[in-house]
Amino acid sequence: MKHEELLKIIEDYHTNTDDNIVGVGYGYKETNGIITDEKSIIFSVKEKLPISKLASHKILPSEVKISNDEILTTDVIQEEYKLMTTVCDPAFYTWQTTPPSNRNKFRPLKGGISTTNYTRSSNYVGTLGLIAKDNDTNSIVGVSNNHVLIDDAFICSERSKIGAITNIKNNDVTQPNEPGNSSISNSIGKVKKYYPIRSDRYNYVDVALTTVKSSDINLSSSYHQEGLSTTNLPFATTSEINNLLTTNPLLYSAGRTTGAKGEGLLKLRVLSSPYVVSSIYYNKQGAGISVSYSDCIRYCVTYDTTQPITSICPYPIAGGDSGSALIADFSGTKKIIGLAFAGSSDNLKGIACRIDRIQTLMNISAWNGEAISFSNTNSTMEITVDGLSDNEYIDYIDGKRYWQSGLRNK
Repeated sequence: MKHEELLKIIEDYHTNTDDNIVGVGYGYKETNGIITDEKSIIFSVKEKLPISKLASHKILPSEVKISNDEILTTDVIQEEYKLMTTVCDPAFYTWQTTPPSNRNKFRPLKGGISTTNYTRSSNYVGTLGLIAKDNDTNSIVGVSNNHVLIDDAFICSERSKIGAITNIKNNDVTQPNEPGNSSISNSIGKVKKYYPIRSDRYNYVDVALTTVKSSDINLSSSYHQEGLSTTNLPFATTSEINNLLTTNPLLYSAGRTTGAKGEGLLKLRVLSSPYVVSSIYYNKQGAGISVSYSDCIRYCVTYDTTQPITSICPYPIAGGDSGSALIADFSGTKKIIGLAFAGSSDNLKGIACRIDRIQTLMNISAWNGEAISFSNTNSTMEITVDGLSDNEYIDYIDGKRYWQSGLRNK
């Protein structure tokens, strides 16, 4: 089946069913606590009820027909998601008592380490997922989530002139941002650009970029991930991401809170792709607003390296890991497939947005240590647009692309 066709069917079910359904995806069916190798349409619900207690129009189908006459069974599981059981390997949880090295200060910079927007969110922390190349300016940038580096990432047309007025111009990004080590002296650059989110349609990426200083980058090591043996990491292709349930690769990730994951006894595994999820709350002018994401990757932690998955362990992602790169091993070649940005409320499932969508929308590419330029943060250029713009960016008459940076009082 074609990925686009499958995604359209999943989005239609997600849009046209009641609010009890918070997620719909294509993934592995769960039976008696075991994740089998049977692929099905997965419905995630806030509360799982017996059919006898459901109105007829709320009963989900037992099968879904794809246009090429392929028929998929369905599965209903109870779970919710938020930003950010069995007896599992104790070594996986040492971060709960012993902070991982990912929270330390790193110069030179690398992926998988503590960061924040110090100007706007000095009491918040997330993960600098990777170092990449901004093709718009041929410069090196740090990549994380917009909810890590942006205090209000909503498109300006959804904001109000009478609400909180914020703008990212000259916002400092620090590394690290930890208790006892939170200071403007840890600045690594300025917030550069982000892809705005919306509440009136599906979002596909949660991403923001920061400039970095040339003095903080090493051409031989800044493309590494703290705690993982991976070094040069290309971006996975669209075809590779579309076929994750077929190739079923092992996954890896390094985050500020839980450290490096996937190379020990416990493994990260794909559960669903594509996956559509709703009721994830983002800050808009001081209020939590529910938004929906589509075409995501849903994953877990387990002992099992092949199907069936007989046990799932907590914390494939935890608060502070947002922005972590999600990496897949494709027959011995490790590639970045996405950015982790959310997890289920029971701490058993993680959600990541796809790197190919980030690559296209933000015009970035993988960086493997080649010598390129750095942004000059002393000469930031801007244009002012009257009203509440609905544009993510504007290609202006000077030939440059100007990205939305927030609201400003005139």
